[in-house]
Amino acid sequence: MKLKKIVLLTIIGLSSFASTAQTEAERSLSVELTKAVSEINGSGPQKLDEETRLDSAATFSKYIIYNNTMTNYTAEQLDVKLFDPIIEKTVIGSLCSNTALVGLIEGGVTMVYRYHGKNGQFITELSKDMSTCKKT
Repeated sequence: MKLKKIVLLTIIGLSSFASTAQTEAERSLSVELTKAVSEINGSGPQKLDEETRLDSAATFSKYIIYNNTMTNYTAEQLDVKLFDPIIEKTVIGSLCSNTALVGLIEGGVTMVYRYHGKNGQFITELSKDMSTCKKT
């Protein structure tokens, strides 16, 4: 019993060293990301194009995650080696030039795009660290 208390106190003590409070800028970014995610999720699933539906979004830290479904394909029907370059070009490739995303670039947000098949099975995940966008 005494050993369990010592281990528990050690874990609690070490976890306090590992965690830090958010700065004001990080908190502001978290608030804005949470608002954006709430807006997306409040609209329910949204058809993005003939093949893709945005089901939901989530955020934590400096990440925003978009959960998408390929509505016409199961995971088994898509070859990730062919699919990833298409998403890289059409979705990821246009992020830095999107002027509406300046705040995400300045905030160093990582945008994550997860794709599932119409059967709900995972297909792939691609991401873009917006802090790598060239500043002009």
